[in-house]
Formats: sequence, C-alpha cells, structure tokens
Amino acid sequence: MKRTRSFLFALALLTSFQMFAQKEETIVGGRNFGWTGLWGGYKHQLTQFGEETSYINGGFFGFEFGKSLLLGWGRYSLVDEFKWDNIENQDFDMRWYPFLVQYGFKGYKAVHPQLGFEIGRGRVDFGGAKDRILVVQPTAGVEFNVFRWFHLGLDGGYRFVTDSSTPGLSDEDLSGWMAQATLKFGFSWGRYNKKKANNKSKLYED
Repeated sequence: MKRTRSFLFALALLTSFQMFAQKEETIVGGRNFGWTGLWGGYKHQLTQFGEETSYINGGFFGFEFGKSLLLGWGRYSLVDEFKWDNIENQDFDMRWYPFLVQYGFKGYKAVHPQLGFEIGRGRVDFGGAKDRILVVQPTAGVEFNVFRWFHLGLDGGYRFVTDSSTPGLSDEDLSGWMAQATLKFGFSWGRYNKKKANNKSKLYED
C-alpha cells in the first residue's frame, strides 16, 4: 500500500512538474526568443575620416535568438596607411572592439531589411601617441539569404566617436559615414513561426 501511494505521489508530482515546465521558456530553446543559431563572418567598410575615404575590415561572432536577433562581438581595424592632410608626418591607425546587436525583419524571406547597433571601446594611434575612444555605430540595410549557411548583408550608417583626447584630432574628425558589406556564415535551427491575420500560425523552414 505504501508503495502504491508513493508511486501515485511521484506520478502526480511529475505530472505537475511537466505542466509547469511547459509554460517555462528557456534560453536554449526554439520558441519565441530562444537560442536558434550561431553566426560569424567578416565586415568590409568604406568610411569617412575628415575629407578622406578609407577602407576598414573586421570580424564578428554572435548568437542568434528567435531567428531574428543576433547578439555578439566584433573587431574593426583600419587597413589603409592613412595620413591627415592638415598634419604632416603623423601616421594614423584606429581599431575598436564593439558589442553588436542586429535585428532582421521577416528573416524567412530571401531579401529582408535589418537594423544594427554597435558600441565598444577602441584605440587611436597617432604620431606615436595612443588614445582610448568610445565608438557607437547604428546601421540600417538589407540581408540576402544566399544559402542556408551564408547570408550577405549591405548596410549604411554613421560612426560616432567620443572621448578623443588626441591633440589635433576631435571627435568630429574621427566620426563619419560608413557603408559596409557583411559576409555571414553559420547555421540556424528550428522553424520560423509567422502569425497570420486569422491568428493561426504558419511554419517556415529555414
């Protein structure tokens, strides 16, 4: 009798646990904004410094949530050997390491819009001196789902630089417009869940 009661108690406890667990959404899961993918890749930028146009490249790695939101980290560095016209014999270099947020709208479509935001600390090397800076970079553009494992992004935006204390270079000198192409490699799992007008959901394979 004791065994029967113990078994019924354990069964009731397990059933209750499962009912409550079904209501819980975890980070590692496929519903809503659960973890749905891993992505990384390369970014190539044309950007403005003063009156000059320069080339910057970088890499990034991030975690995808809800098949729409990408959270990760990146690294950018100036590729060109750059000299300011108004200051002679002063070699210039700049790099920064942002935390990045990217959101894609209707990502199940072959071409879809996206918004991005990056913020991070960086460094300017100028004439032998080193200066710490803060870089904020919002972007907007489109993403092309070329293959399931490869997406191509085209974005434009503006780079805001603050905290510059280098003599001869202001925050405005280091800030400027930018246009970039992103080569994104990775994988998403699960399905898209799109709500229709009649409140019924429709599933899309990635």
